[in-house]
Amino acid sequence: MGLCSRRPTRMFLLTKHHRQLRLQWAREHRDRIMDELKRVAWTVKSQFLIHHVDGRVRVRPLPGEQLLPSNTAGHTQAGGGRIMLWGTFSWASLGPVVVVEQTMKAANYLNITAYQLYPYMAFVFPTGNGIFQQDNAPCHKARIVLEWLEKHTDEFPLMLWPPNSPDLNPMEHI
Repeated sequence: MGLCSRRPTRMFLLTKHHRQLRLQWAREHRDRIMDELKRVAWTVKSQFLIHHVDGRVRVRPLPGEQLLPSNTAGHTQAGGGRIMLWGTFSWASLGPVVVVEQTMKAANYLNITAYQLYPYMAFVFPTGNGIFQQDNAPCHKARIVLEWLEKHTDEFPLMLWPPNSPDLNPMEHI
């Protein structure tokens, strides 16, 4: 029948409320003109496996081809490690990429925002017309982060973001 073994596609679980908020966000932003979108600094943090050992790779070797390099996956004894990166970009330029060496807690995120994002926004949007986009990760919603962003809202306002919506962020595709 042509059926193949594969893992299910992973998607964010969206409640009815999440769907309503996403639709509301899309309706509010559908008429944004390109000049306004050019002022957004898109950000994301992503984790990457150094050696792909998470078991998601599948191969279908022909008999006798099991040991060909295209049909094998190397592994390390300790699991291979991973790296987390935070980055930003806008229409005007690529921003900094920061290696996150610890768990991303509010204090770490505030340091990145204050010492990496802030100078980037000041350089790319010297007139203070930039818009800062971040998702709703817990460290982004921490009181100390929101208070800092509130102090700097005149320099770069925060774009409100619907819950469980990383797929709306062009940074996710980069």
